[in-house]
Amino acid sequence: MVTRILALVWPTLRAAPTDGHGSARASAHEAANAKPVVDVPAMLDRLDDLSPRIEAVDRGVALVDVTGLGPTLGDERRIAARAVALVREVATLPVRAGVGENRWLAVLAARLALTTRPDPSVPVAFHAFPAGLEATRAVLATLPLALLPADPETRQRFALFGLTTMGELASLPRSAIGAQFGASGERLQALARGEDPRPLVPRRRPERLIRRISFEPPVEGVGGTGLVLRRACGELCDALRLRHLAPGRATLILDLEDAPALSVELTFPEPALEPDWIARLLIGRMEAASRTRHLHATSPKGEEEPRVVAIGLAFDRLSDPSARQLPAFQAQAGRWEELRWSLERLATRFGEGRLWRARTERPNASLSERQARLQSVGREEEP
Repeated sequence: MVTRILALVWPTLRAAPTDGHGSARASAHEAANAKPVVDVPAMLDRLDDLSPRIEAVDRGVALVDVTGLGPTLGDERRIAARAVALVREVATLPVRAGVGENRWLAVLAARLALTTRPDPSVPVAFHAFPAGLEATRAVLATLPLALLPADPETRQRFALFGLTTMGELASLPRSAIGAQFGASGERLQALARGEDPRPLVPRRRPERLIRRISFEPPVEGVGGTGLVLRRACGELCDALRLRHLAPGRATLILDLEDAPALSVELTFPEPALEPDWIARLLIGRMEAASRTRHLHATSPKGEEEPRVVAIGLAFDRLSDPSARQLPAFQAQAGRWEELRWSLERLATRFGEGRLWRARTERPNASLSERQARLQSVGREEEP
């Protein structure tokens, strides 16, 4: 069976033009200011419904192995339209699609895809190289060398030798190209012949365990969700324990009645399987976030907290909890996150304002009581 790869290119997401192999050369400033800002991982997640073999080449290019999907989804244009429809469930952006037998041909086909109406309602701007290397080479032979990912110096040398099309470069002996242009010239000639041995490297989708619970009727206040949250943490921890895994991060989202949702995140210094402590810390942070929102709200002071309609709990960054072994002698520098985790657990157990630490501020002060001060232990402290 002939391999067929679909390339999706979003011009508005590209921080810089690719080198023809799909790798971007953008500066940090350009990448930071790329527009629009969209949830690219979520777009790639939607493509999982089309094929399990997906590679994110850079922010604006994705490769999808669509080999063998024809009998189920139709011709390659329909397959491309299906892929575009899936990603547009997340973000409606102009996109070009191309299909070829390898990475290079797929990305090149997407670059050649044209549309007369660059409108989001257009299903897809599409181009495909024919199946079979000989038929593809016949098409490539007429294309200009400017489409190859060559540096300016190599382009000038091509022009000096009178080479203007891929067919002219492809027809020359490989030894002659190697003698004149070196290894990079041989690589460019292989691309001009439609050859690219690099395999598609499917991304590994991060695993995430999610538990969502709805309340009917809604629960009064954040504290009313504590018992249900502990049960949800216990269920997820039990499921992970059977697989010898533990989460490195927990995220809690509260859907509120007549109010925007609240979200907090708890990152562990090491994988943790302690459902009761995880639930307590999440509730503590959620109550703090709720109080902060209430203080900054424009509603009257005495207004009650909105009721909770549902909670969503997610565990991710899963890893083997036994894989981390501490050496017998280890410097304690940089261990503040682990210490803070332990102190926060103690503060949650004994209550606010019960745990303090001394912080040296003026070591050269004449009076000892002015050299340090007591500071309540909190999650936002720094060492």
